[in-house]
Amino acid sequence: MESKCKNIWYISKYANISKYGADTRQSYFCKEFASQGSNVTLILSNSSHLYNGLPEFKGIFKEERYSGFNVVWVNTLKYKNPSSPKRFLSWLHFEIMTIIFGLKSREKKPDVVIASSLSILSAVSGAFFKRFYACKFIFEVRDIWPQSLIELKGLRPINPIVIALSWVEKLGYKRSDVIVGTMSRLTQHVEKKIKENKKVICIPHGVSLDFYCNEQTEISSDYIDHYFSDSRPNLVYAGSFNQAYKLERFVSFAKSATNKLDLNFVLIGDGPELEYLREISRGVDNLTIAPKVPRASLSSVLKKADILLHSFEDKPVFMYGVSPNKFVDYMYAGKPTICIGRVICPMLLDSGAGVIVEPDDESAFFGKVKEYLSLSNEDKEILSLRSNKYIFEELSYVKLAEKYCELFND
Repeated sequence: MESKCKNIWYISKYANISKYGADTRQSYFCKEFASQGSNVTLILSNSSHLYNGLPEFKGIFKEERYSGFNVVWVNTLKYKNPSSPKRFLSWLHFEIMTIIFGLKSREKKPDVVIASSLSILSAVSGAFFKRFYACKFIFEVRDIWPQSLIELKGLRPINPIVIALSWVEKLGYKRSDVIVGTMSRLTQHVEKKIKENKKVICIPHGVSLDFYCNEQTEISSDYIDHYFSDSRPNLVYAGSFNQAYKLERFVSFAKSATNKLDLNFVLIGDGPELEYLREISRGVDNLTIAPKVPRASLSSVLKKADILLHSFEDKPVFMYGVSPNKFVDYMYAGKPTICIGRVICPMLLDSGAGVIVEPDDESAFFGKVKEYLSLSNEDKEILSLRSNKYIFEELSYVKLAEKYCELFND
């Protein structure tokens, strides 16, 4: 489907391109929008706790061409600790510089502006450009802030940061022409916040067919030999070690497993909870903490697992729906997934790739472990084929971009 609009600005502080670490959701969409005839500009920051090696340069902006679209790097205040006040100052700095860039680029004024959280402050830039250029404003919500701060970080609703971000959130919801969310039930949250019926579309995290078909690499056999068991089933989590995922559950399950099943738990990754997990898992012989691996090699690791694991804290914010990138990697590996939490995850359930277990229900967890370990080779192959079919047919960025372009031309 060819896009009729000429200029698209995609604003996202934490976007990236593979030249500096990895293509992100925004980068993949920009490639697709450009291939469909649009002139696309991705505006992003060189200050992020998610990637090392982002470009350093003098001046405010650095422009380059990448995969058919324009990339504008904004030289933004740096920070190391994601919980530091400097992170919020970096957000503010990014938006101010983004607006300055937009004002300097009047001859290339946008037809559509997509402002993607995080940073949620990009809603301000989107609303400003909508008014200044009379363009369409799409507010893309990938994390529900500040609700996540209240539920996961313990901030009170009367905290000045929460109050300020609540105002920004409502601004984005009210001033946008369309709201795009990666969660399936975002409509409920939007209606609760602004008491209005808005057009809210779910466009989940997607799949790059090129990445999975052409860019995969094999992990060293030494890695598998060191961290995986060749005599016991391997239950594997791979991703960020942070509070939102409550990974201590798997330490508890590993301890309980010694009296139930002969299992090997492997937690792969890093993050702020790394030292805590190491501390509470001391002496747990059937649980290993393994270092993070490059995403291009992750599939070769996950395919060595028998069952894949994920977990969410028991918080209401997750009931609006989740579509983590992790599940795409899990489904491509073709192994069954057990997710713990009170969450809604259409991609996992609709594909039949896994199940969701109530928090801390040990009996249900081990019951599903036994069920998956007892699958015949034929049933395992069916599950793998079904998972791959779903992600390639329903989650490809080519297909999701067509859905996005319908919003541009609506």
